[in-house]
Amino acid sequence: MIPVNKVSRFGRRCAAIAVFFATTAWIPAAWNGRLAERWYDGDTRLQEQLANGVAQWLDRELDRDDFTTGSNQFDGEWLYGTYSMAAMGFGQCAVQQPERRDHYLALMERAIDELLSDRVRAFDTESWNSDPLESLDSDAGHAAYLGYMNLAMSFHQVLDPDSRFAEINNRISEALRRRVESSPSLLIESYPYEIYPVDNCAVIASIALNSRARGEPHDMLAHQWAGRCRRKYIDPQSGLLYQAFNSRTDEPYDTPRGSGTTLGLYMLSYMDMNLSRDLYEAVEKQLFQKICGFGFMREYPFGQSGAGDIDSGPVIFGLGLSPTGFAISGARIHGSPATFRALYASAHAAGAPLQHDDTFHFVTGASLGDAILFAMLTAPHEGIDGVTP
Repeated sequence: MIPVNKVSRFGRRCAAIAVFFATTAWIPAAWNGRLAERWYDGDTRLQEQLANGVAQWLDRELDRDDFTTGSNQFDGEWLYGTYSMAAMGFGQCAVQQPERRDHYLALMERAIDELLSDRVRAFDTESWNSDPLESLDSDAGHAAYLGYMNLAMSFHQVLDPDSRFAEINNRISEALRRRVESSPSLLIESYPYEIYPVDNCAVIASIALNSRARGEPHDMLAHQWAGRCRRKYIDPQSGLLYQAFNSRTDEPYDTPRGSGTTLGLYMLSYMDMNLSRDLYEAVEKQLFQKICGFGFMREYPFGQSGAGDIDSGPVIFGLGLSPTGFAISGARIHGSPATFRALYASAHAAGAPLQHDDTFHFVTGASLGDAILFAMLTAPHEGIDGVTP
C-alpha cells in the first residue's frame, strides 16, 4: 500500500503537470491575439499602419503575373479582389477616422481607378467575350466584376455626394437593377451559365447603397431580393448561403458553404443588417470551432464535408482559410468580441504580420491577404447603420 502522503504528493504533481499543459496550450493563441482588442475597438494607429501597407500595393502596378493560382481567370480575380477590398477598407477608415477623411477618400479613389482599368477588368472581358463597362445595355450579368466594384463606388458616393464616380456608378447601378429585375430568380450570372449568390450579395448591396447615395434610402428591389434570399438562396437546415445556383433550374448547384456565406454577410451589411445578422448567427452556430484559443470557421456545415476550391482556400480537417478570414468582419459588425479575438489570433498566426513604425503587412497573404484583412478588420460596427455621409 502507498502511503497517503506519497499519494498526496503524486496527486499534486499530476495536477501541476495538467495545469502546465492546459496553460501553455493557450499561450500561442494569447500571443497571436494580443492585438485583437485594439483591432476590435477601432484603434486608429493599427488602422493607419495597415492602410499604409495596403497603399504601398497601390504604388506598384500589380498585374496577373503577380499571382500564382495557375489560372489566368483566377489570377485576374485575385488582382481585382486586391483593389476592391482595398477600396472598401479605405472607405471604412474614412468613416472611422473623420479627421483623415480626405486622405482615405483619395486612397479609395486610387483603388477604384485601378478597378476601372482595362488591365484589371480583363479577366471578366475574356470570360464574357465582351467588356463589362462597354456592354451595360446588354443582358450579360458580369456580376463577378460589376458587383464588388459598384459597391465600392456606391460607398464612395455615400461618403462624397460630389464623387467623380457618380455618373458611372449610377449607370452601372441602373444596368444591374434592370438585369436583376428581368431575372426570374433575381440572380444574375457572374460568368456565362455560372450563378453565385455571394456575388449577387455584392450586386444587390451596391444597388441599394446607390439608392441611398441618391437620397432614396428604401429600395424596394433590395427588399424583394432579401425576401427571396431567405426563401431560396439560404439552406433551411444550416441557415447558410448556397454556394452556387443552376441558371436553368433556379435550384442550388452546390452545398451551403462558409466562404460564400461569410463574405456575403459582409456585403449585405451594407444593405440589410437583419439579413446579415441572421447569416452571421448561422455561421457561428454551424461553422465556428475553437482550438486552444484559436478560432476557425468550417467550410461546410457540421455533417457535410468537401475538399473546397479556389474560393475556400485550403480546407484542413474541415476548417477553411477563407471563411475564417472573412468571418472577422461579421464578428466585428455584429458585436462578437470573443469570436473576433479567436479568429484574429488565427489570422495573425497564419498571416505572419510584419509591423513597422508606419506600416503593417500580413506577409504570407501578399497584396490580396493584406487587402482582405484590411477590409474585414475595419468593417464598421453596426454595418451600414454605423456609416454616416
